[in-house]
Amino acid sequence: MALPLLAVIAAAQPDTQTRNPHGPIKIPCQNCHTTTAWRPIRAAVEFDHNTETPYPLHGMHEKVPCSSCHTQMVFANVGKECGACHADFHRRQMGGACQDCHTVRGWKVAVSSIRAHQNRFPLIGAHAAATCESCHTGAGTGVFRGLSTECVTCHRTDYERARSVDHRAASLPVQCESCHSMDRWTGARFDHNQFTRFALTGAHVKMECTACHRGGRFAGISSACFDCHAKQFNATTKPNHAAAGFPRQCETCHNDSTWLGATFDHNTATRFALVGAHSTVECASCHVDGRFAGTPQQCSGCHLADFDKTTNPNHRASNFSTQCETCHAAASWQGARFDHNLSRFRLTGAHAKADCAGCHVGGRFTGTPSNCVGCHRKDFAATVSPNHAASGFPEDCTQCHVAEQWRGATFDHNRRTTFALTGAHSNVACASCHVGDRFGGTPKSCVGCHMTDFRMTSSPAHEAAGFSHDCTGCHTTAQWKGAVFDHAKTRFPLNGGHAGRDCASCHANGIFAGTSTQCFDCHRKDFDHPVEPNHVTAKFPQDCTLCHTTSQWKGATFDHNKTKFPLTGGHTGKDCASCHVNGIYTGTPTQCSSCHLKDFQKTTNPNHVTAKFPQDCTQCHTTSQWKGATFNHSTTRFPLTGKHTSTACAQCHTNGQYTGTPSTCSVCHMAAYNATTNPNHKTAGFPTDCTLCHSTAQWKGATFNHSATRFPLTGKHASTTCAQCHKNGQFTGTPTQCSACHLTAYNATTNPNHINAKFPTDCQVCHSTTQWNGATFNHSTTPFPLTGKHTTVPCSSCHINGQYAGTKSDCYSCHTTAYNTVTNPNHKAAGFPTACQSCHTTSTWTGATFNHRFPIYSGAHRGKWTTCNECHTNPANYAVFTCTSCHQHNQTDTNKDHRGVRNYVYNSINCYQCHPQGRH
Repeated sequence: MALPLLAVIAAAQPDTQTRNPHGPIKIPCQNCHTTTAWRPIRAAVEFDHNTETPYPLHGMHEKVPCSSCHTQMVFANVGKECGACHADFHRRQMGGACQDCHTVRGWKVAVSSIRAHQNRFPLIGAHAAATCESCHTGAGTGVFRGLSTECVTCHRTDYERARSVDHRAASLPVQCESCHSMDRWTGARFDHNQFTRFALTGAHVKMECTACHRGGRFAGISSACFDCHAKQFNATTKPNHAAAGFPRQCETCHNDSTWLGATFDHNTATRFALVGAHSTVECASCHVDGRFAGTPQQCSGCHLADFDKTTNPNHRASNFSTQCETCHAAASWQGARFDHNLSRFRLTGAHAKADCAGCHVGGRFTGTPSNCVGCHRKDFAATVSPNHAASGFPEDCTQCHVAEQWRGATFDHNRRTTFALTGAHSNVACASCHVGDRFGGTPKSCVGCHMTDFRMTSSPAHEAAGFSHDCTGCHTTAQWKGAVFDHAKTRFPLNGGHAGRDCASCHANGIFAGTSTQCFDCHRKDFDHPVEPNHVTAKFPQDCTLCHTTSQWKGATFDHNKTKFPLTGGHTGKDCASCHVNGIYTGTPTQCSSCHLKDFQKTTNPNHVTAKFPQDCTQCHTTSQWKGATFNHSTTRFPLTGKHTSTACAQCHTNGQYTGTPSTCSVCHMAAYNATTNPNHKTAGFPTDCTLCHSTAQWKGATFNHSATRFPLTGKHASTTCAQCHKNGQFTGTPTQCSACHLTAYNATTNPNHINAKFPTDCQVCHSTTQWNGATFNHSTTPFPLTGKHTTVPCSSCHINGQYAGTKSDCYSCHTTAYNTVTNPNHKAAGFPTACQSCHTTSTWTGATFNHRFPIYSGAHRGKWTTCNECHTNPANYAVFTCTSCHQHNQTDTNKDHRGVRNYVYNSINCYQCHPQGRH
């Protein structure tokens, strides 16, 4: 009987051992091989890949031959990642985790999350029926990551072709989801309330879009009511909005349901709320002749006559404030009450019952003193226990007395002074500290009273030790003896081994001041003692706290992370001597190249020396290991984006050259630049900075943002083709002035004639880029803003014969006839100034008012005259006036009032010089 092959081998080589070609596996050879020969292996292999290895075989992997994956004899040398066997058709766009999309049941069988597109852009509506290739062009070689989720990225053509409404002409936003849904492009709906700053409510809800958005203009529509309802504003006569100078904020009174039936809330819309009797007063009572602007809000503006005639008390004689609301209420003038507590002197205690005349003597209310001594100086001077005047007590009686009564005063030493009485001080009689009734200048320091105790103390001797005179450092106010000293309040708290030390061990010979707090001054011998490491030889710093604690000298630890070189990665396990050779610790270099220069010089992929890489190894390597370095290109001046991220390093850094690589696009893409003909970049003189129009994603599909130039495109310009302005491919030097393109329209305009009127060729002063017709001119930008009646006057009324330049802006130039024909009073005869605005407004010529510097409308003259000529007796000269027609010489009051007045002369000029305000 023939022996088995293995037995024969064993018999022939009894002292040798056959090497296993499969590497470190533990299964017996006979599980796969036969005794006849190594190959072929057994038909039924006794090996379970699912239990014997960490990589179970499932799905399509179950039927794959072993040699398809195990191409080498050593079975352990095989990758466990999908990319080890399967080529990446996606060109690294999807990463290396194939299992995120694929399963082992089949390469084309994707997981449910990918079929449902459950990522940042779920497929809903019409997108659910779209094929992958419609967005991800090129299938396996297409772009899967980095695609924009903005609608306009795919639907730009739909946006451009939309004609109802023309999206581009109307400058509609490119956020398609504002109006469109995922189901279909047509049937868009716009939510005016959500996407604009003007919510549609009331009558606006039922209006057609074109009622406000005329001519397809959607951008720049004003949301102010007046801009649409100016006609209703100007046509309203009850009251006359324009004449009354009403504000143009229509919403103040009107609502968006209807123009009629407006209501005005005087309380919320003005600064003068109507309360009390004011709430029932007719508007015309305050707003006379339809005048609403400038109505006074102070009580005295309407009630000055009531103020002047009040005699109990006499408001005028007492110089009461004209702020009537201080005492009166809006309900009625009578029954006024004055709340003295609202003044600077609140009435409390006995003051609350005092009669007004007790303090306000002779009807004098202003200037009444509010300090106690103003009324109680006699009480202050008469007090003898203690003597207030002799003791120099402050005249602020409130420190001890209360408003109820003068006697029974108490003094709170803790609250009224800066020396609170505590401990034994609280029971000391006042005279023991304030000797001889001396209260001012009493010392507050301890030694002021206890210097004798300080000098007599001998254990320890306070004076010899130079102790501080601040006794509170050790003593309390309870008693002098039993003092304790808290060393923690000094600059050297006692802890660790220091806490149990006797004071004399550090403070020798009773010397406490100037004791050093440095460890080295007490522990020099410990520092100098030769230990491992030798502190002196190593030139260690003398700050022992860096390594030692106060508990004990031995067992010191050093935290290398507190130095300029923290230990990380492979450095943490290194012995100190491997870097600090020969016990030298100072001056050890921290640059990687100091230790790893050899690794730097022998690296060839890439060759660091030839490439002139910097010797700062941290840019690519970590302290964990030298190999597996990574370089973050984003830290350079040229971050990689788009197509650049998948470009091999050698494509840009040719021949191993890494320094000096240009970062400008044209260096690599000049051929594409020169070959572009639509438009021809080279002929047009386009800049070679490709980033202005192109992105790193791809060369084609470039876009130019005209807003980045000095001429942003708006209105009609936004839909104009480039060739209309940039003719013959000329893009540089294109003028930005309107007249450069629109001079023909300027010359052809006749209403008004721009050339004859010498209008400026700066068209945007009146026109917009939306359309040429319908120009508007803002007269407020000129030195003569239009107000009142001027706003409705045709331009030709002032600018006659089409003359716009040099038009005079003074009133008299246009209103000379009105000035000359006025007889009440006769302006020309009286020599009135031609500055009409002194009395008139632009609202109407009649109803002029003159701001008289002499108070003829208030005070004693109010209601005493009817016509101007009562004082101005010469209608031809209003500079002439008389006081004596009313204040006659023989009147008793006139003579009596001036009795004893020096240089008194009875004539109108002298009257005015002494009484410019019309008062006595």
